[in-house]
Amino acid sequence: MTTLPAALRPELGPLLVRSWAVLRAHPVIAAALGGAVVLSFASMLFGIGVVATPWFVCEIFALQLAVLTDRPPARSLAWVRAAVFVLGMTGVVVAATWIAVLAIGPDVSTADAAAGPLPWPEAARRVALIAAVTGLTVGFIAPFQYAPLVLIERGGTLGAAVLESAWLVRRGGLVRHWALAFAAHLLPLVPALVAAVVVARTFERAATPVGVLLGLPLMPLSIPLGQGLLSVAYVQRRVELSEPRWTRREGRPPAGLVLLLSSLVLMPVLGVALLAAGALRPAPPSAGVARAGHVVLDRAIDGPRVLYLTDATFEIHVEGRQLTVVASDGASARMKGSWSGPIERVRVRRDGDRYAIEAMAGGWWWIEVDRAAIRTDDSVAARLARRLPPWGIPAIGLAFALSALLLIRALEPLGEIRRLYGAPASDRPPLAELQARRRSAVRLAWGVGLTLLLPSLAALVAGSISLLG
Repeated sequence: MTTLPAALRPELGPLLVRSWAVLRAHPVIAAALGGAVVLSFASMLFGIGVVATPWFVCEIFALQLAVLTDRPPARSLAWVRAAVFVLGMTGVVVAATWIAVLAIGPDVSTADAAAGPLPWPEAARRVALIAAVTGLTVGFIAPFQYAPLVLIERGGTLGAAVLESAWLVRRGGLVRHWALAFAAHLLPLVPALVAAVVVARTFERAATPVGVLLGLPLMPLSIPLGQGLLSVAYVQRRVELSEPRWTRREGRPPAGLVLLLSSLVLMPVLGVALLAAGALRPAPPSAGVARAGHVVLDRAIDGPRVLYLTDATFEIHVEGRQLTVVASDGASARMKGSWSGPIERVRVRRDGDRYAIEAMAGGWWWIEVDRAAIRTDDSVAARLARRLPPWGIPAIGLAFALSALLLIRALEPLGEIRRLYGAPASDRPPLAELQARRRSAVRLAWGVGLTLLLPSLAALVAGSISLLG
């Protein structure tokens, strides 16, 4: 494999300067599309954002390609493929970072709700862990970062765009493109992140969401600026690709290999998606007896009961296998575990403003609430810890790490074969040599694919357990 001259390899500084120039060429349109991305992303909870967000991202790419090439890309069915690809690849980075932020970052609703900011060493440790999670997922998608741009400008199939993107990335340097992908995903979030850190350090940790809101007005500009890094890098490199009309069927990988490689990409992505979905479910009760606090209520249960505490503003409703803590304002916390029989006994321990509600049903189980009946033991970290087996998170991390390092070694030779078969006859090697190189590339891809199969499957199983466990 030949490499690019140093002057043609992606450098973040020049790419950022050129991206800023593209943004200045049409600031109003770019800002409008960036604002549309922000608003559509906010509407994800209502479903419409799942369709609108990746489409607006593709519109920004198309605007940037038009500015850089002086030729607006023609709209085709490939835009739909590009939008689906953007949704999957960007979604996995957002989901992984979201889980990391909620599981590792300050839990403003429970134990970390404090008047003072985190000490700098602890804050730095948490930021480093979150950045490591984001960097790992970005490394996973780095070989595919040019695929949406290839589809928008050149059309074609998703598989062809993935191979061409992997070829460009490997030839230009995987580490450089890893940094490029990280910067392209981080730059849009910089206004919100900086504002959140300033508010958290200046006021209190519970005000962190306010800082995020303060940074939102600048994101319509930072989003196209970040995407512009990829657009500029792609335009500088696209001349190395073969003309789409010259591609030949012989350059395509075998169908079985395509299925294997596609599965290796989808399984870790689905694993993270299922992990994120599982993190939305309330944490199950903890097994055993709460260790802190003194007993303020201990009552045997022989049927539906409503239990009251003299020093609390909530009441405890017990019926069959279910226990519900109901506050005076209607807020409630439900306790329903995997036990099969009815609840036989309820005990409450108080420790300051927190109450541990214990239920005996074939063993002891407990949850913790505050005076407003809001669970204080229901952080994302607790949800994952109680549902996932000990190997779950390491399995997902290992799958992403191995895929980030090895998958491109399978895709790049296949992209090279595709390029050679699509080159003019005068630039192609002899047929016998070309066929031998194709067989070698296919064997290498099969080897890498089979090596990654078990880790990728383990990531999918771990994600399924987090949702269904």
